[in-house]
Amino acid sequence: MTDVACERPAEPSATTLLAELRDHGVGDTSQVEKAFALAERCHAGQVRKSGEPYLTHPLRVAETIARLGLDTSSVIAALLHDAVEDSDLSVFDLTEQFGGEIAGIVDGVTKLGKVPYLSRQEQQAESFRKMLLAMSQDIRVLLVKLADRLDNMRTLEHMPGDKRQRIARETMEIYAPLANRLGIQWIRTELQDLSFRYLEPAIYDGVQSKIDGLFAGAPEFVARGLAELQAAFLPPAGGNAPAPSDQPEDERVEWPEVLFGRASVRASVRRPYQVYRLSEEQDEGVDQVSDLVTFHIITRDRAGCYAALGVVHGRFTPVPGRFRDYIALPRQNHYQALHTAVMAHGVRLTLQIRSESMDDVAEKGIVSEWRRDRAGSKGWQNLTWLKSLMDWQGEVSDPHEFIAAVKADLFADEVFVFTPQGDIHTFPRGATPIDFAFAIHTDLGNHCSAARINGHMVPLRYQLRQGDTIEIITTPNPAVRKEWLKMCQTSRAQARIKQYLRQQERGRLRALGRSLLDSELAGRGRKLAEFEAQGVMASRIAEIDLPKDLRSEDGLYEALGAGQVTPAVVADALAPVLDEDDNLFKRVLRRMSGKKPGPKLPGFGRLAPGQGAPGSPLLVTRERIEAGSSGAPMIQLAPCCSPLPGDPLIGYFVPGKGIAAHVEGCPEALGRIAERRLHLAWEAGLEIDGPVTLEVRTTDTVGLLAEMSRAFSHHGINIKQANCRAYDSGRRAINTFQTTVRSLKQLSSLMATLRDITGVLAVERVFSRAE
Repeated sequence: MTDVACERPAEPSATTLLAELRDHGVGDTSQVEKAFALAERCHAGQVRKSGEPYLTHPLRVAETIARLGLDTSSVIAALLHDAVEDSDLSVFDLTEQFGGEIAGIVDGVTKLGKVPYLSRQEQQAESFRKMLLAMSQDIRVLLVKLADRLDNMRTLEHMPGDKRQRIARETMEIYAPLANRLGIQWIRTELQDLSFRYLEPAIYDGVQSKIDGLFAGAPEFVARGLAELQAAFLPPAGGNAPAPSDQPEDERVEWPEVLFGRASVRASVRRPYQVYRLSEEQDEGVDQVSDLVTFHIITRDRAGCYAALGVVHGRFTPVPGRFRDYIALPRQNHYQALHTAVMAHGVRLTLQIRSESMDDVAEKGIVSEWRRDRAGSKGWQNLTWLKSLMDWQGEVSDPHEFIAAVKADLFADEVFVFTPQGDIHTFPRGATPIDFAFAIHTDLGNHCSAARINGHMVPLRYQLRQGDTIEIITTPNPAVRKEWLKMCQTSRAQARIKQYLRQQERGRLRALGRSLLDSELAGRGRKLAEFEAQGVMASRIAEIDLPKDLRSEDGLYEALGAGQVTPAVVADALAPVLDEDDNLFKRVLRRMSGKKPGPKLPGFGRLAPGQGAPGSPLLVTRERIEAGSSGAPMIQLAPCCSPLPGDPLIGYFVPGKGIAAHVEGCPEALGRIAERRLHLAWEAGLEIDGPVTLEVRTTDTVGLLAEMSRAFSHHGINIKQANCRAYDSGRRAINTFQTTVRSLKQLSSLMATLRDITGVLAVERVFSRAE
């Protein structure tokens, strides 16, 4: 949520820092002034990537620490947090000048850049391990580190592109979740938002534009919402007189200020990353300004929270299913509040009700608890996950193992996994090997066929678990499937899968379009290959009205397959049909309308565009009827009549989907074929498994069903389902068999055998009714 604490402060100075400390009750600032002078000497002549003096960075970090309400030692550590790394100052020198407490905080924050580790990954792992170990002894180490990372993220635009990406991803995966665990929500949300801005700039801009548009459409929403809620918590007008209300007097709910004190109301707005997570990952659309705003009601104490809930539910209509009691059941970071939503004059208001102390915890998290127990400085040890970290941290020596264990404890909504080389990757809970493969490399994802987890083969739908070691098994050919979109969790994997499927679909449309045009030209006695060989396609395409991105040979075929242009129009440009009654006027009219006269054939009249002449049909092959990665074959065998190889076919073109093939005489096809008819024929020798329903009428004779079953077995055909019923007072029976056959020849042989059985009266192939 956006609030004042998230805003970037003005340029810092020693004066503003000291003023901030005095505002928070720090009387003696002499040690801070001494630390400032030391930081000034350590960073003399150093400049940041932005061109500003380096000293401005530790000053801003110190101001953030001061605004959080931490003690003078924390502010001094913030001022000097880079001094050991960027100068000749040592931790021993700090201990001599400021004591071991401040030196310990600085040492915990300091990166290990001067230690020669084997790789950058190992250096980062050891640095993070050291910081977390120091944090387990003093939480102020992490607080200074978070303030340091926040300022670095605010000025990240001055870093090189690759470094921006690395820092932003590290911030999103490690530091923002740590801020969440500490309960410092304004730091968490700003870190997430800044990381999102650099990791996905186009999506960030799109979400921000949507937010701006929603507020532009309802500019008074926040003001009206605040006014409605503030009115609910005003004392009764005229002392004991009740406030004006439309409700009956005995049903009015007023705020008893005399019992619970004053209640204040404020509003906060979701940041772009929060909106993105809400709409994309949680599958909840953000379609109105009420989805963006949360109203906070702050009461004096815990009892006031429940009283305030009674007031808002009594005055407004609660939204069912939106109430959550985080006071009775606090979150793991000690956040407490009552969450609800109400309808006020037809507008939904999202509410969070909490006491002043709960609000302090919600805004400053662990810092609030630390200040309450400043004497012992151990209030932070009440966090369960931090206690667990302190229990086992001394037993782990390997930095990678340490990070893995910390992530397992801290990020319960995420899983970490390892490559066979030991590299760590983090994924949202529910991620699968598909997410992992695309995170490593797009080609690895495209060719992923299976996975080996911890040495055992698993299906691709397997959900990753903490600490899994993953090895991806690949196939030489791309293996992407449409159903993968339902199996993966990360936006990267989904985007790459969609991209591949779009490319496959475009290839399918091109193949379909080329076949349609070839069939059209065959009806005119020409072949598409001859025009391609002559190199005249480009010049002829220029005569056709196409979008700019389709004015190429591949683009033309794609437009044909998608139904954006008819084969007749393209064929007119390549090989116009002229007959005795053709003239200039008709050709111009035809070009404008996209229609053309078809060739005349005896007994058939004029063929529809794309039908083609007998002897030059579009062949139905296995490749054309089997679905590819995109799940859409070029030729689709209609389920209403289930054509078999050998059946006489009719077909029609469905724009963007392909060609529907039916058995001649199928009522479904006759009702829809119109002018889109295509001449289809089976490839010689083709056999495919196709469903068939047979209806066999028989006398009601004992053993006849067994005889018919033997006929099916004799032809190598399995009965999938049988339904037998008697009629004509039990003297006759209708037997319906559902089975699968390979061709019309096999089916005809079976039907002939059935007819030869004594007692069989009739055998018919049954087609389903058109819906």
